[in-house]
Amino acid sequence: MTDETTVVATIEQILERSEEADQILLGTIAALSSQYETGVGISFIEEGLFSDGPWAGETGTVATEVEVRYDGELVALLVTPAWLNDDDRATWEQVAELISAFCLVGWDIGGEDWEP
Repeated sequence: MTDETTVVATIEQILERSEEADQILLGTIAALSSQYETGVGISFIEEGLFSDGPWAGETGTVATEVEVRYDGELVALLVTPAWLNDDDRATWEQVAELISAFCLVGWDIGGEDWEP
């Protein structure tokens, strides 16, 4: 088991330091992988299908999936080959909520150039 306060604080620091979604997501999976000493990845939902995103740590058969929802809609999954206990899963659910807005990769802009 990992200290949930430390994990959430680490992710909050990543959010404060980084502006780009890719930096935030890469930092998040690296932090989770380090804290839990396991592989961690993100699978995005694009056009109704799962698409593998970044991964940190050792790969393996996915044992745990934690939903990432934005405005109630499933946008991604945090995945790991580790089995998470209830406390750790609750922490990952907090992390999923913190990063949810950065998992919106399937925007349809109708072929128009997009300027932030």
